[in-house]
Amino acid sequence: MHILNRLRQNSLRRVLLPSILFIALALVIFFAFGCQNLIKTFSPQKLADLDPEKMEGAYVEDDIYYFYTPYLEEEQYKNNRPTGRITGTQYIVDFDDIYYMGLFVHSTDMDEAEAMLEASTAYYYGEIAAEDLPIMHVKGTMTAMSSEELGYYMDSATESPETKDVMLPYYLDVNRIGGSTASALWILSAISLVLILIAIFLFIKAITGGYQKKLKAKLETLGGLEVAGERLDRFYDATEPVSGVRMNQDFVLFDKGAEPVLLQPQELIWAYQSTIQHRIYGIIPSGKSHAVVFRTIDGKMYTLNMKEDAAQTLLEALHQRMPGLIIGYTPELQQLYKENRNAFAAHRQSHETDYPESSDI
Repeated sequence: MHILNRLRQNSLRRVLLPSILFIALALVIFFAFGCQNLIKTFSPQKLADLDPEKMEGAYVEDDIYYFYTPYLEEEQYKNNRPTGRITGTQYIVDFDDIYYMGLFVHSTDMDEAEAMLEASTAYYYGEIAAEDLPIMHVKGTMTAMSSEELGYYMDSATESPETKDVMLPYYLDVNRIGGSTASALWILSAISLVLILIAIFLFIKAITGGYQKKLKAKLETLGGLEVAGERLDRFYDATEPVSGVRMNQDFVLFDKGAEPVLLQPQELIWAYQSTIQHRIYGIIPSGKSHAVVFRTIDGKMYTLNMKEDAAQTLLEALHQRMPGLIIGYTPELQQLYKENRNAFAAHRQSHETDYPESSDI
């Protein structure tokens, strides 16, 4: 029985492109947002381990003992207007016993930073002892200052050339990894992983015949897998698809996504074209999409998206090859199908050649 292998190959072809796209999207998300930098958080460096001339991008976890002065504030904007809410502040702090650097503290840590600044000021004026100074534990990414940031940074220093010579043009971006929070990167990494798992699932389901499970169960009800499978094999060889649908007096076969759907002709009792007008903002027309809708005696509905000419070709083929199938849509047919499908089926049998006009919905 070759039919299952053929259908399995069809399913594999249908999931191959989506699987590749899922993996590509996962990789774009992972690398575009710098999720690979999360690995740095497992082995953070100390400030003392860094080369002052080559430390951009280093992930640091260390203690800050003294704040000198803020030199730049980040303000929230809404509708291109400042709101007055400060969301971040950059301070001058010690890099080591010789050099200075910036420390970019964001909103969640600003209260602690302000307390550190107040304590440092009190210590400077002799109001508290050194042992009373708090310590701020920080972690984040060493980041090169922009020209604007560097300008404010240097302007806040004294006019002494010697001081400016030891002002490193970097700041430690607190609780940031490449400009993003660790939680955001973990979420994006999880999304990337889910996309890859979906791609793997689709591929494995296709190559193992998972999409043919319902079809195999259907064949079992039609005389057994071997006997009905041989009939389906002959049907497949003897028919050509019309707009993706194979049909004769024995079977109707089409794909819904990667899954093949097998019906007996008497199960399919209604087919019509559906046309949807798409609008931008609910007002501006932006094109139409077309489909052929199959309705079955057991209440199932299958929507096969296709171009309008393909839809018309399919409906014409159904009209010619499946006498009794009701083609076209009317509100009365919809009401009858909804209330009494058995009566609809009887109506189908009594209208083998009298079909209502096809209409869009």
